[in-house]
Amino acid sequence: MTKDLMQAIVKFLTKKKENVIVDLYIKNYNKANFYIALVYSKKVEMFKVLFIPLDIVKNYDFENYACYQFINSILVNYILETINNAKEKYKDLSIRNQDNKKINNYYIEINTYVFSENYIFSATKYLPKEWSFFYDIIVILFEHVPNVMQELCRDILAVLDNRETMIFYQKSIDFNLFKDDAINEFGKQCLLEVSFLEKVNGMYFGIVNDELVILDFIDGKNILNLYCTTSDYDKYFYSCLMAIRNNRFKNYYKLVVSNNISDFKNNTNKLEYYLCYGVQNDCFKIIDGVDLGLLPVNRYRDGYIKIIGDNQDELKLLLDTQK
Repeated sequence: MTKDLMQAIVKFLTKKKENVIVDLYIKNYNKANFYIALVYSKKVEMFKVLFIPLDIVKNYDFENYACYQFINSILVNYILETINNAKEKYKDLSIRNQDNKKINNYYIEINTYVFSENYIFSATKYLPKEWSFFYDIIVILFEHVPNVMQELCRDILAVLDNRETMIFYQKSIDFNLFKDDAINEFGKQCLLEVSFLEKVNGMYFGIVNDELVILDFIDGKNILNLYCTTSDYDKYFYSCLMAIRNNRFKNYYKLVVSNNISDFKNNTNKLEYYLCYGVQNDCFKIIDGVDLGLLPVNRYRDGYIKIIGDNQDELKLLLDTQK
């Protein structure tokens, strides 16, 4: 939180005679900014949840924009106990400071003020796995703010819900994937071969010179988030972007993996799914989260991997050439 904003909030809360127990600051999350806090009102001797939509506030005049909702003391006690009980986990500064310093978007900050001990937590886009003790606290806070905020709650908890993988983007830019001048943003780059390119779960996954490129375009907001497995990334981003614009897509091979063959018949949640982009040294080349990895072909021949999808015959032919 910036110094000016923090001072303005402290001044506002002091005037209202309210003490913060825990607060949540969301900065530039899909171009929106919010402040949410659990506060104790000394005037009425009760706890409340404060919500401020910062984008519509002028000159830090919070009075006309602050929304309050009273909260049950049982929930407050649960929040206090949860924060205090997790204290040994988050004394390590590396656990608390997990924001992506390479980008300015999607900043999440949580401040705790429990039993005279203050801690600052920072992350980018999602709450990390190490912050699992915050899960119920975040849910409780969002249950006491306007319903329109529920989608944001769902988004920032996506990693803890195992719906998303933590991606440390190298860039998050104001850019229209289909219209803006790519040369102005990335410089004039030579085009590299994009061997695979597919849109999966709303994001574009590309393989360029055996490097993984992820383009996450937030349509309607003109936000483009970019990730690559190499540090020399601009030419990789540029090549994938131009391939998307020119509709040069090639779908990945798809693998389903299990440690128990019977799981395939039962279709249990123990199955793992991977995008595959070829075969090398008797291994499948796969995308594993935000990294590239290998799976032994022997596991396929032993029945623990199944090949699915429209181009499965193409991959099986590649396997035959490896024998």
